[in-house]
Formats: sequence, C-alpha cells, structure tokens
Amino acid sequence: MDTLTFQAFLFNNINKYDHQPALTCVETRETITYRQLRNVVEATANQLIRIGIKVGTHVAIVIPNSIENVVYNLAVSRCGATVIPLNDKLGVREVEFILRDSEPQVIIMATEKHVNSVLEYQKETGKKSVTVIGLPGFGIDYPDEIQTIHLDDKPVSMAFPAAEMDDLAAISYTGGTTGTPKGVMHSQRGFGASLMASCMEYPYDDQDKVLFCTPLIHSAGVLLQRSLVSGCHIYIMKNFHPEVFLQTVQEARITSTFIVPTIIYRLIDEAKTKSYDVSSLRNINYGSSPISAARLKEAFEIFGPIFRQQYGMTECSILISRLTKSDHLWAYENDHEVLKSCGKPCMMTQIRLIDENGDDVEAQTPGEIAVKIPSLSVGYYKRPDLTVEAYRDGWLFTGDIGKLDDHGYLHIVERKKDMIISGGFNVYPAEVERIVNQHPAAAMSACIGIPHHDWGEAVCIFVVLRKGETCTKQELIEFCKGRTSDYMVPKEVYFKTDLPLTTVGKIDKKELRKPFWEGTARLVN
Repeated sequence: MDTLTFQAFLFNNINKYDHQPALTCVETRETITYRQLRNVVEATANQLIRIGIKVGTHVAIVIPNSIENVVYNLAVSRCGATVIPLNDKLGVREVEFILRDSEPQVIIMATEKHVNSVLEYQKETGKKSVTVIGLPGFGIDYPDEIQTIHLDDKPVSMAFPAAEMDDLAAISYTGGTTGTPKGVMHSQRGFGASLMASCMEYPYDDQDKVLFCTPLIHSAGVLLQRSLVSGCHIYIMKNFHPEVFLQTVQEARITSTFIVPTIIYRLIDEAKTKSYDVSSLRNINYGSSPISAARLKEAFEIFGPIFRQQYGMTECSILISRLTKSDHLWAYENDHEVLKSCGKPCMMTQIRLIDENGDDVEAQTPGEIAVKIPSLSVGYYKRPDLTVEAYRDGWLFTGDIGKLDDHGYLHIVERKKDMIISGGFNVYPAEVERIVNQHPAAAMSACIGIPHHDWGEAVCIFVVLRKGETCTKQELIEFCKGRTSDYMVPKEVYFKTDLPLTTVGKIDKKELRKPFWEGTARLVN
C-alpha cells in the first residue's frame, strides 16, 4: 500500500487512537470512541464489499450531518471506492442531474425527499445495476426497492482493498455558470496531499475539540478529516442553532470550529442577548464567502482575535490562501481594508494573476487567479472541454479576478464566471432564471447577486411579465420555493417593463448590478 494515498494516510492515522472520544452528536449526546469508530467503519466496509463495492465503484452518499454520515463516508473510502458526496439540502432536480451524470452503482441515503429521485434513477439504469441502501434511524419508511443495513461495531479481521495513487477518491459536484453542477475528480494522490496540507495549515492535536455545524460535504468535511487524523474529539450538529452552538462551546469546552460569515453574524446577535463562556475557543475558521469588516470587529469583541479565513475551491480542496489570526489582528489595528482580503498563499500553494493574454499582470492590476497545488483535482468528470479550459500546464484557472495590495494580500474583486455565493452556497443564475421563467406570468428574467449584510450576497431576480399578466413578489418567491433549493430562491424581486441589453443583444447584467454596487471596491460581497 502506498502510504501517500488518501486512503492510507487517513486510516494509518485514525488507527493510532483507541479510547479517546472520536465523534459526538450534539443533539443526541451519542459518543463513540476511536476504537468503536474503527470497528464500525470496518464492519460497514465489510458489508459494502459483500454487495459488490470495490476500488473504482462509484458510491453516492446523501446523509444529513450525523455520526452515520462520517461512518459511511469512511467505510466507502476503506473499500477504495469513489465517494460522490451529496448535500442533503440539495433540491430534487440537482440530485437527479448528479445521479445521472456520476452514474453511481451504489447509493446510500437517509433523506426522504430524495427517495423518488433515487428510485427513478434506479429504474432508468436497471435495478440489477444500481443498489440503493436506506439507513434506519432517520424516520423514513423506505419502499421495498431500497435495502437497509444496520451499523455493527464488532471487530472485523480482513484485508481491505488498497487504492492506487491515480484511483479516484471522490467526485465532488460544484456549481457552474451553465446551471448544471460539474463533477470535480479528486485522485487518491491529490486528496492525500490535501489531507497532509490541511494538517500543516491547521495545527490540531488529540486534545482539541472541534465543532461542526455546516454541511459536512463542503469545506467542513475537509477539516473533519484533518481532525480525525490527529485524534480530535469531533462534535457534529445536525443543523445550526446559535443558542445550541454557544451552549455546546461553553459546556464541552470546544477549542475550534469552522463556520461561514452568515453564522458568525447569528452568533454575534445571540451573544449580545445572553452571556456565554467562549474562552475555550482558540480557532474560529471561516470561509465560503468574505466577511463584513464592521461585523468582524464585533466578533473580535466577543470571541477575541482567533479568526482564520480561508479562500479555496472544490478543485483545490479549499487550500488556496489564508488570512491568519495575526493577519486579522494586524488589519484590525492598522488597516481594515486587509480584512476584505483572502490573505496570502497557503504553504504548498503557488498563485499567479493572469491577463487575457495569459501573461502575469503588474502589481495592483486585476487578473484571473491561477493556482498550482499538489492537491489539485484532475479535471471535470465527463467534461474534457471544461477540463482543457480550466486546467493548463499544471495550473488551475479559477475564474476569480483578484489583485494584490501593497502588503501582498490577495483581494477578490469580481468573478469572471457568472455565479453568486449566498450564505456560503454557490448559486447559478442560469438555474434561477430557468425556474422563474417557468412561471406562467414571466416572459423573461435576469438573476444577479446584490450586497447583503447577512448572506454576503442575496439572490436578486429581475422579471419582465407577459403582456396582460400580473404577479407579486411573494407569489414568485413561493413558486420558486417549490421547485429548487432554498438557498437558490430569490430574496429580492424587481418587475421591469424591459431589461437592458448589450450591443450584441444579451442581457446587460453589469448594468443591472450598477445601482447595487456603486461605491463598493469590488463586485462581490
């Protein structure tokens, strides 16, 4: 076994710990030790191998935040198979697309709203070709077509398949401008490098207690894996509630967490109404979207100078740049503009800013951010066209436009790609427009992101109604709620008689953005 694969690095380190607590579910208070975790993962992997999972098998997992989420993801990796992690909060249409695109032979699920989509995929593909496993304990009455298996923590003595460096560890789906997600392929080599790089960036040990409240399939999942290899005690919240979060920090003496700015704002508001002892916290890692400098100042006053911001992408396993705790403190005392930056390159990362001709730009000049990193993914699944466009000579061209300030900090000023980040989630404007345009009163629409103090950016839709038709803002919002994910539902709706067009007849979204972004230094928030 090559010790540098993701599979080997992960399990060689998890196996070092025995009696220390590994996972605690905050809501149920259920706790398992590292020995119990190892036993249940290997027993589960044994069950999965019996049903045919092996190296190279595509296994889709859609399980809410829970101990089971961690166990089944680890078990699939123990088999050397390819994990396809799905956010349980995804809309039905998104899940249906990802299943058809990624072609899993096995689906492990614990979400009732996706049962019909999974069964339809199984029917289309052929029942004998796709095995669907439904997890008990999530209050779901599964139909006969779905198998159920139970967790077992009895020790298993068997040799598990060893993955090779070029085998795919995961296919993670991320947003794009076309309205359909893209499958980012992570090799065992790249995912292993990502895990090692995370260990360098996040200096945790077996005395740390790390709290997770955001979906584990996003950036939180990378930090969770990093925490496991150091023997940390991991606390998992099924859903975020500010009061429960702060009570858990106080009672369990949490030392570290990962959150997004929207959650920081909720915690600030809660901490202003009730006193909590948060003195145990040493690290608050945040990312997925920038943070308001004014609100970060409030956060400092409550939690202290313990914030670390990360800038990353699924394609890079989140490890592009970091604004350290010292950076935050220096910026707070000397230059608040630096708080709007995403820091400086991570230890194993190289960054270039490129103009349209592929040349490096001069200082203070905006350019597309290009990244070279050992943990770089190997391309987009079944999309060689997008792979060739984004991956060039070992560099990933991110589509983000950035510039360096006088201190060498990287600032993102706008996006080359038409995408919105709202509350840490990627929103594809084309998809929002597709949903809105299905409304019988809508003739055409245009979606943009606008500044929002809580969400970073809010989804805003401009709608031209059909002649003689009427529609209200609330009616349109309710229409969207029934057809797409909650975070893609417009927060603001404007009805227009027409939409501005460019010289070639396309909707001029820059013109639509102008009134909302006037006086700001950048076109993202």
